[in-house]
Amino acid sequence: MAREHAADEALDAHLARLLERIGEVARALRWQQATGAGLSPLQIRILGFVSDHPGEPVGVARLAEELQVTRPTVSDSVALLVERGLLLRKPDPHDGRSHALRLTAAGRRWLPAGGPFTEALATLPLHERETLLLALMRLLASLLESGDVQVQRMCWTCAHYRGDRKGRHHCQLLGMDLAVAELRTDCPEHEAAA
Repeated sequence: MAREHAADEALDAHLARLLERIGEVARALRWQQATGAGLSPLQIRILGFVSDHPGEPVGVARLAEELQVTRPTVSDSVALLVERGLLLRKPDPHDGRSHALRLTAAGRRWLPAGGPFTEALATLPLHERETLLLALMRLLASLLESGDVQVQRMCWTCAHYRGDRKGRHHCQLLGMDLAVAELRTDCPEHEAAA
């Protein structure tokens, strides 16, 4: 039993190092893309987040919360993106004291088009990609429950989700069963489960 426990701990440590390495690769790729564009990695992330949330009120406060950086840091990055014509700052119709950001056509050109991760994932069989997605969602849910991650709008934390997190997934809002590939990790209709 002790040997099995030690093997489990060794596997967990190995997986943790592997996830850290994948994170390092993602940061390095984002850095290469950003420097090639004359931007910072944070600015690339801001452009991506605004692009992923069209029609939603995305401002400095929301970006700071979502990207887990300070408001002044986000504010400086947003100001430079607006100055370069990659973002538009418009008054937020829901809150006269703040602004909503919109991506410009020039800003859209700096968004990544898949890249090495998408290409590498395409080499895996469908069942392995689905297993990986479910495992990563479980990991993210665990980090959320422990308080290590603040904001997640994933199916499993939504009041509309009905399923077992394994083989059956149903969205009550959409009124339909979901395939694994249809599970969301950043849903605009997300309502936090009680």
